[in-house]
Formats: sequence, C-alpha cells, structure tokens
Amino acid sequence: MLLEEFDPAPGVFEPHMSLDDDTEVAEICDTVILPFSGELFQKILSLDGVRYGGSKFNINGEQKWYIYEQDGQKVAVMLAQLGAPALIGTLECLKSLGVKRFILFGTCGVLNDRLECNKLIVPTSAFRDEGISYHYAPVSDEIAYPEEHLERFCAILDKHGIDYVKTKGWSTDAIFRETADKVKRRSDAGAEVVDMEWASVAAWSQFRQAETYHFFYTSDYVDVDNGWAMRDGHEEDQLMTFFEIALTIAQEV
Repeated sequence: MLLEEFDPAPGVFEPHMSLDDDTEVAEICDTVILPFSGELFQKILSLDGVRYGGSKFNINGEQKWYIYEQDGQKVAVMLAQLGAPALIGTLECLKSLGVKRFILFGTCGVLNDRLECNKLIVPTSAFRDEGISYHYAPVSDEIAYPEEHLERFCAILDKHGIDYVKTKGWSTDAIFRETADKVKRRSDAGAEVVDMEWASVAAWSQFRQAETYHFFYTSDYVDVDNGWAMRDGHEEDQLMTFFEIALTIAQEV
C-alpha cells in the first residue's frame, strides 16, 4: 500500500530550497504562535506592540507573519493555514528560517456532548485519517507525542491554573465525509474531538524534532443521531483568551 511507504531519507526537494525566492525576512523569532481563526488573527494584529516580521510566498500569494513584543516578551505570530498539506508546508519553511518552537491553536468538532463550547482540549493522541502524517512517520492507526512532552505541556497549564481536558482526537482531511458510521466508530474507539491537522503536526514535529504545543478549543457538535450542530457559545470576540494562553506557553518554554 502507498501509505506504507514511509522513507526517512531526505526529500529531493527540501524546505530550505524554496526560501531564497519565496521568502522575505525582516525579523524572525525562536517561537511562533499560529492561530487558525482569521478573525482572531486580525484582533491580534490590532494590539499595541505588533510589527511586520516577514512574508512567505507561494502560488496562492503572500502569507505574512508579524512580531508581537510586549513586557519583554517577543514572539512571531502567523495565521495557520487550514488543512494539513498547506499547514505543514508553512511549518517546514518557518523551521528552515530558524523558528524553534511552534504553538498552534484552533477549533475542533466535538463527538461527545459533555464538552461544552470553547473548552480547551489537549489531545493525547489522534486517529490518522489524513495523508501527511504517513510521509513523516511509519504507518499506524494512531499517533501521539512522547509522554514526557504531554506532561511538560500539561504542567504549564496546571502551573497557571488553566482549565483543560485531555482526550484522544481524530484528524481527517475530509470534513464533509464524516459519515454517521465513521463518527460512531471513532467515538466508540475513544475519540471525543475531530480536527484536520493534529495528527500531521504531531508526525512532522517528531520527524523534524520541532518543539510543538498544539491545543484546540471546542466548537461544533458532530452527532451521529441528530446530525451536525454549530452550538451556541462559540463567540470569536471572546477568543483572545486563547491567545493569552498561547503567550503564557511561549513564556514558559
């Protein structure tokens, strides 16, 4: 099977080969924060202490990152690309530019209605129902970070009294192909949330030895019996809280 062809050898086309023509660097940081929400990203850009950091270019156009500096803390901030292929390509380039730590956060669907909206989720593992992870890790049904990484991540949240839930996730490329039977199988196997990127990010991070902290906040409900529901309580204007959490993680690491 094609998915069983993982090869740890260098690629014919490596990330650094695209940087000269496709990247403009004014300033880079050791740590980059990548929110998935475009509305939240615009709110971050309106804060005091934000300046232009650089741009990555591809056939879709320009992707900018910015530098946020406040009270002695300085991080890069960039909008995370939706979907694992686009996101991993961006992470590859950022790492080649010298970024050492990556903090990502965005929404996830909920398979268990015990999880209310905007609950912070720390994924412990994920079903690999996507494609990118199989190019960065040997074939398997699930992927996870090492236990010591999870413990370090949770210790930061505990230290600052940040409430969260640890649970298994399900990463899929196909948000419109979450059939009732598939949702039930994933739920019965222990997954409580679904997203599009986590399994790929976990595989990439471990292959490239990149320090990565990736969390979710809960959003819509994927219900086997009653179908899909957006649910009340998911307000973008309240989500600066999660950027503040990301800043706390950045300060600790």
